[in-house]
Amino acid sequence: MDIDKIKQLVEKTKKLKVLYVEDNEETRQQALKILKNFFDYIDISFDGTDGFQKYKDNTNYYDLVISDINMPKMSGLDMSRAIYDIEKDQQILIVSAYNDSEQLQELMDAGITNYIHKPVKMHSLITELQKIIQVIDLKNQKKQELNDIQKLNHELDALVDSFDTYVIASRTDLKGVITYASKAYQTISGYKETELIGKPHNIVRHPDMPSYAFKEMWKTIKNGDLWVGEVKNLRKDGSHYWVKASIAPYFDKNAQHIGYSAIRIDITAQKEVEELHSEVNNLLNNAGQGFLSFNENRKIGKSFSKECLSIFELEDMYDQDISTVLFGNDREKKELFIDGIQKASAVDEDMLKDLFLSLLPKEHRINSRDIKIEYKALQNNFFMLILTDITKTKLLESKIKEQNQIQKMIVAVASNQNDFIELKFGFESFISNPSKDLIVLLRELHTFKGIFAQKEMVHIAYSIHELESKINNCLNESNIIEIFNKHNLKDIFQMDLEIIASNLGDEFINASCKLNIDINYIDTLESKIKELESDDKNDKLVDILNDFEKIKYESVYSMLNIYPSAVKQIAQKLKKEVYPLEIRGDKKLLISPKFKPFMKSLIHLFNNCVEHGIEDVETRLENEKDEIGTIICSFSKYAHSIELIIGDNGSGIDVEKLTQNALKKDVAIQDDKLMLVFADSLSVKDKLSITSGRGVGMSAIKYELDRLNGNIEIKNDIGYGVEFIFTLPYE
Repeated sequence: MDIDKIKQLVEKTKKLKVLYVEDNEETRQQALKILKNFFDYIDISFDGTDGFQKYKDNTNYYDLVISDINMPKMSGLDMSRAIYDIEKDQQILIVSAYNDSEQLQELMDAGITNYIHKPVKMHSLITELQKIIQVIDLKNQKKQELNDIQKLNHELDALVDSFDTYVIASRTDLKGVITYASKAYQTISGYKETELIGKPHNIVRHPDMPSYAFKEMWKTIKNGDLWVGEVKNLRKDGSHYWVKASIAPYFDKNAQHIGYSAIRIDITAQKEVEELHSEVNNLLNNAGQGFLSFNENRKIGKSFSKECLSIFELEDMYDQDISTVLFGNDREKKELFIDGIQKASAVDEDMLKDLFLSLLPKEHRINSRDIKIEYKALQNNFFMLILTDITKTKLLESKIKEQNQIQKMIVAVASNQNDFIELKFGFESFISNPSKDLIVLLRELHTFKGIFAQKEMVHIAYSIHELESKINNCLNESNIIEIFNKHNLKDIFQMDLEIIASNLGDEFINASCKLNIDINYIDTLESKIKELESDDKNDKLVDILNDFEKIKYESVYSMLNIYPSAVKQIAQKLKKEVYPLEIRGDKKLLISPKFKPFMKSLIHLFNNCVEHGIEDVETRLENEKDEIGTIICSFSKYAHSIELIIGDNGSGIDVEKLTQNALKKDVAIQDDKLMLVFADSLSVKDKLSITSGRGVGMSAIKYELDRLNGNIEIKNDIGYGVEFIFTLPYE
């Protein structure tokens, strides 16, 4: 053998992993000197038992086993037989000091064909390694071929599973009996699944197809190769269709050949396109939609429906750039469209094309018309647009949305007439005589906005939101008053009142607040008054006057009971998951009307609990919390006070961010940094919304609390929630 062939042999053997089994130390060392010329990795065992154990522990790891035949613990022959039980194709080279025919026959009977004598000589080793390398190369080649076919099968599997509805696909067993038929295959063939499964595949064979074509197909796929060809098939109803079919062997997960898979493309239309062209154009022109095609360079094709010319107000569109025709000067949509078409043109897989097309703009306003845009990938990197005028649909949707909003407002207002009448009078008084203290003005304005939003008011809540934005952008105090006066809140509020009156009547909005009084309580007052006829004591008269005063009192529970629906409403708008709010406390506990402004200001706290406190579902699950958040509200009466607790099990107050925002706005830092939540114009939220973000709401609560001489304590547990504990003086 020449030196070049030896080098080529060594290049291949150096990559092999070898298990060498030899019990004699001297023989082993001599052999290793030669073996190391050929192998970089040699694992050594000193007897057959140890060698077999290593092989068993590393199955499919060794490319070659070299072993002495005579060893004290399990001979090389017995070890080889045991290895063959695990891997029948394992390459084994036996080394023996003897050369008798009986021993050679035993080796051959065991399946061992590689054999050399001791001591190991270079020439004989090279001869055997050449044979072994040939077998290993052939084995690896077959393994690679099998992997290639398996890879194809996996790709076909993925297509069949993913596009069952759209891909014409089927599988058969080794005899051609159908075992699977996609929905698209059922549709095009006209057969139901039950009519196809278990039937031979020639159920759809058309008599026009020559038999030699199928002989060629079977010969190809039985050899393990992919067959591609055009086939004319027979539908159940007797008509025909054409497909371009790709058929290949199908293997299970254990690499066992179990049948054949086929993917088809319907090419019937291609063969009939000329005779159908005029008919299709006629249909498209009368479909009331715009149809056009363009190529990968975005050039519009010759054929398009008349509706396209109407939509774009053009006389001709051929060869124009569709991105310019479609989006004009809208740079953002135009760039998005161009990028998507380029990416869709660069891929061959239909799934990826559809993915890129799905990211393109789906609606656009063209010449005062709202147009819905649908995209379809055609062959040869052509694309189709389907344009539908949805102007009337969007107008109807807008009206329905507006009507739903009005309906919500009517329900919210009608559910508590007294509360609304009180709100109406309060807001009208606020408009006619606004506070001269700018901070108080903004607090009251923000509180009214929160209550109006809770009442689902159509116009006034958003109008106040816009007014707040204008005020925030104004630095001059005198200009703020001017902006407030010019905004004309009275007329905007009147718009909502007119809607309410048209639904509930003028009597509803013009009514006075009514008191619901227990009849037994009236009887008690009547008895006390009668006693005055015979007993002229001033203390009894004082008692009666106090009792009459208490008629105007309202329960703490009823004042707070507006907030369960408010929390639900806010959570729905913000798409937060929150358990229904429960108000816990003595339903008979009464308080004077002076508490109402404070109770109404709490809308800001409940807004914050939902928006700032409760996290989204994903965040809560990541933090191993119940995916649904909880907000609490409870009150208790003590000797001279009422304790009100409102809180949530959300993320808690970010004190560090609150402090940073305070420093940015030159707000004085208090010892208890948590109290910064009540500072004017300070918020932990970076973006404004209709419900929060201006840093006014919490200061409004503190303002009303101070007017009652109440106290506040905050318990903050970062990551787990916050509690606000209000202590209110009780008479």
